[in-house]
Amino acid sequence: MMVRMSRLGERPAVPTDAAAVAGLVIAYERSLYGETTYTRDDLEAEWRAIDLARDSLVLLGGDEVVAFGSLHDRGELWRTDAYVHPDHQARGIGTQLARRLEEIAGSRGALRIQSGVAEPDQAGRRLFEELDYRAVRVFREMRVELAAEPEPPRFPAGLVAGAFDPGRDAHAFHAAQQEAFADHWEFRPREFAEWRDFHLVQENFDPSLWGVVRAGDEIAAGAICVADRYGGGWVAVLFTRRAWRGQGVGRALLQDAFRRFWERGERSVGLSVDADGTLGAFHLYESAGMRPSLGWVMFEKEL
Repeated sequence: MMVRMSRLGERPAVPTDAAAVAGLVIAYERSLYGETTYTRDDLEAEWRAIDLARDSLVLLGGDEVVAFGSLHDRGELWRTDAYVHPDHQARGIGTQLARRLEEIAGSRGALRIQSGVAEPDQAGRRLFEELDYRAVRVFREMRVELAAEPEPPRFPAGLVAGAFDPGRDAHAFHAAQQEAFADHWEFRPREFAEWRDFHLVQENFDPSLWGVVRAGDEIAAGAICVADRYGGGWVAVLFTRRAWRGQGVGRALLQDAFRRFWERGERSVGLSVDADGTLGAFHLYESAGMRPSLGWVMFEKEL
């Protein structure tokens, strides 16, 4: 039987909430999967990409943070992340959080809103369905544990892998990535300045973990990798431009990423992928030995 509680206090998150919010996310994932690789460092890296005062919300039971949500402006479509501590579920808190995030996004011009729910979270899925959301996509975190040094990557003839030089390559790499992602689901173009600030102007930026594949003077493919994220090495971006697809470039880039992490002492490597598989990425990662570790169902509502 659901126990309703009075409406909780609300305010934007502040940096000193990091430990409480990270603990909330960790408790949520552990309650569903039994374990998690998520850490406070991961949360703080995510928070650097948003304006906490404008794009976050915590719900308070007294002085305790019992729920957290964040908003991500993508034009007419906004995305939210929403978590309720498992000790405080089934009390109407998730409904309050979801509705408040809707109200905020709607007041800022959103026409659609999307929010993810962990695949095993049946209560969370029912909540969104009751709020007139519908499931539209599934994303999965995939991971591989490297037991031996990865084999050297084999790139197709005419393609050469090299290092990423921010001063020389940033604009061309950005343009190549934008073009490659243009046919992905719900793609939103990112202007160079925003892309630069997100990837290059960060304390953990390490160009030695980036991969660049060239066809003559053109960038045909690339990878952005980050160390010490979500339990190990993290492949944040991997793309191949359309003209060079179907030749094994993506597999070679992934193998190259594995080797880069191996040389740094990272043995666990993960990434996030659209499980729809339209572009074959999910099957590519499976064939490279990666296995799903977490899954998220994306729900959507028209406002």
